[in-house]
Amino acid sequence: MNIKGYELIGSLHNDKSGYAKWGFAKKNGIEVFIKEFLSPVYPVNTMEISEEQIQRKRNICDTFEKGKREFYGELAKCQTGNIIIVREFFRDGSRYYIVTEKVDAASIDIDEVARLGIEQKILICKIVLHNISALHSHSIVHGDIKPDNILLKRTAKGAYTAKVIDFDSGFLESAAPRAGDDLQGDMVYFSPEAFMFIANESGILTRKLDIFSLGILFHQYFCGETPGFDRDNYDYLFEAVLDDAEIILNSRIPTDFQIILRKMLSKNPEERPEANEILQMLQKGVNGIGRVEVPQRPAYTPPVSTDSSVRAVTMPGSALKSTMRKAPSVSAPESTYAPEPVSAPITAPAPMPKKEAEGFFKKADDLL
Repeated sequence: MNIKGYELIGSLHNDKSGYAKWGFAKKNGIEVFIKEFLSPVYPVNTMEISEEQIQRKRNICDTFEKGKREFYGELAKCQTGNIIIVREFFRDGSRYYIVTEKVDAASIDIDEVARLGIEQKILICKIVLHNISALHSHSIVHGDIKPDNILLKRTAKGAYTAKVIDFDSGFLESAAPRAGDDLQGDMVYFSPEAFMFIANESGILTRKLDIFSLGILFHQYFCGETPGFDRDNYDYLFEAVLDDAEIILNSRIPTDFQIILRKMLSKNPEERPEANEILQMLQKGVNGIGRVEVPQRPAYTPPVSTDSSVRAVTMPGSALKSTMRKAPSVSAPESTYAPEPVSAPITAPAPMPKKEAEGFFKKADDLL
């Protein structure tokens, strides 16, 4: 089967991707990854539907396409070498497709990472943070950080690298999902505000939801399991956090790294550090993790667009339902999401000191 010049290798399937089908293809002798979105569907065969239905479907598709092109355009600016950007986005017939680099990664699983030495674990966290910081500096929210979407690989020289993939749940902070939009993601890694958005169809979603997910992922990197909580009363970590219940971090994790993780897992988004701040904490010493301190900083205020003409991309799929056995005692505070004027610029995270960042990543690149 040929799709816009891409010859499929095998068939497309939707394993671990309920909102799309994916597979591999070849063009000009190069193998690539290709994904077909199941929604929206552009009206091509219009004989059996009314003109009104045709126009409505076209409007949905136009909004989807405009949002995706803007998002993928910003994503293309994140050139770390380990962020798998979208090479092409196009429509073929009634379906939309994206094409990316094919990642040949014999991925390391969580248990293997947990058995590594402390310095190797910290190096992996640094590499992941470097990539996420690059995304956040362009106001890009990944939205679905989990082991499946951070591919870890051991290189021939024995070092580790990480590839960030799958931006189907991603969005720009200036075009975040709004009330009535669906939100995709794995509920194991959901942040409190992501759940509150689904439950109440309100609230503002920012890059800080990625920090919460990273806190869970890094805990897994260090000990092979997610943080502990009362599983008799809660199904997911975000539920326990919303209810101010006890969160138990594994005692094998260095004490001062636990301090960082607890900040990352804060209920209120503004209390979580930025990705580049966490990276700087770890930069203070791979061997001296005990000296890491969490700096005090001003509260984070997310950018908000009140311009009704800027619409968030409608994410396919039905809204996830709450499994909480009791309602959260406190919802996310309104002050966290104080709106700004529409003319307010999007404020990117403060960049890392250039000299320090270059020094570490030159050394890391030498290992690969």
